[in-house]
Amino acid sequence: MAHNMQAIKRVYFVYKVYRPKDPATMALTETSQKGLKDGWTRATFILRKDYLEKLKSISYWQRRKIKEVIDEALGSYLEGKRIRKR
Repeated sequence: MAHNMQAIKRVYFVYKVYRPKDPATMALTETSQKGLKDGWTRATFILRKDYLEKLKSISYWQRRKIKEVIDEALGSYLEGKRIRKR
């Protein structure tokens, strides 16, 4: 029984130390915010390759930055949506 308790404590310790951080509570570092205007943040997302290619093509042909195209797309998607706070 004591052996099982030690294993449980070890698993809990590993979870506690290595669990993913809650993005809402993560501190923004100076480095991650360097060069950004107020109200903007830097983030990493995973998306489909075909979406990325389309975004790149749109930004190229409209002579705009990809972040501008994404900002416009997300703005259109979020417009008029009722959002509950987490």
